[in-house]
Amino acid sequence: MSEVLAIESASADLSSDDDDELASIFSDPDDEELTPRRRGLSCGMVSKSKSDSFCDCLKKKREKFCVCGEENTRFEWVWDDESKSAASCIKDDFREVMFHIDYSCGTAAVRGTMPMKNDQYFWEIKMTTPVYGTDMMIGVCTGDLDLNHCRHIFCSMIGLDSNSWGMSYSGQIQHKQIKESYSSKFGQGAIIGVHLDMWHGTLSFYRNRKPLGVAYHGLQGRILYPIVSSTAARSGMKVISNSSFPTSLQFMCCQIMRKVIPSHLDVLKEVSLPPGLRGFLENNVRWLLKPCPAQSANKEKPKKRPAEESDSEEKPNTSTKRLKI
Repeated sequence: MSEVLAIESASADLSSDDDDELASIFSDPDDEELTPRRRGLSCGMVSKSKSDSFCDCLKKKREKFCVCGEENTRFEWVWDDESKSAASCIKDDFREVMFHIDYSCGTAAVRGTMPMKNDQYFWEIKMTTPVYGTDMMIGVCTGDLDLNHCRHIFCSMIGLDSNSWGMSYSGQIQHKQIKESYSSKFGQGAIIGVHLDMWHGTLSFYRNRKPLGVAYHGLQGRILYPIVSSTAARSGMKVISNSSFPTSLQFMCCQIMRKVIPSHLDVLKEVSLPPGLRGFLENNVRWLLKPCPAQSANKEKPKKRPAEESDSEEKPNTSTKRLKI
């Protein structure tokens, strides 16, 4: 017992590799139904990455009171209490979900209430608790996905079959059990944005409001739902914004302006717009038009993706002039 307490007290200095090693020592490899403490002593040994948080609240140990990035007050959809696995607990506002309240014995998931089929959709998920375990994922699915199928299996649930497309906290994306490298790892405090373009049939992700590029093509003609999943005990995610709007020439113009104007500049500040139009864009596509801060020196290297799946990013034009509409 004293050895376990000593390990827990020093857990903040241990890496995820240490977690896996200690998990093998203190758990029965044949027992899948492990308590959070036994499953890698997760309560005290979760590696809390502070560098990929949206704000400094985690670093300042104020994560329980963090509302950074939660400016939105109008929501078109929430988590569906009728479309969730048994180990998912939706809070009173229906925007935050907690998984495996007592202990984890598999994978839990919950679906959003809005069916998405013809328009543009964007939403953001905030990782409100430590991010760890076999997998915690964000993505989309069809109505045919069985949310209880993996309740006794620890797995990367979203993207296991043809009915779902997902992004893991490891930075990988998955569909039909095919995993691909896409981004770097993210953790507690990160805000993951999702853009589903049903006109072009593309699925894209954002991390801390920075675009990561197109992850998947060919989603036209389907009816999809937002979905999140987790294998981690006492893990949580929260919807902090969501919106939808028809595909229009106006939206396509916004996409072009974002490509033309250097990414570190705010499109709404660089373009002269009538007040009414400015307000509309502010409320609906702010996520697309806001500046993307320069990456740090240790930014992730660009990954080579097939030509049909790559995002064409134009080099910033430092001589861009102020535009008028």
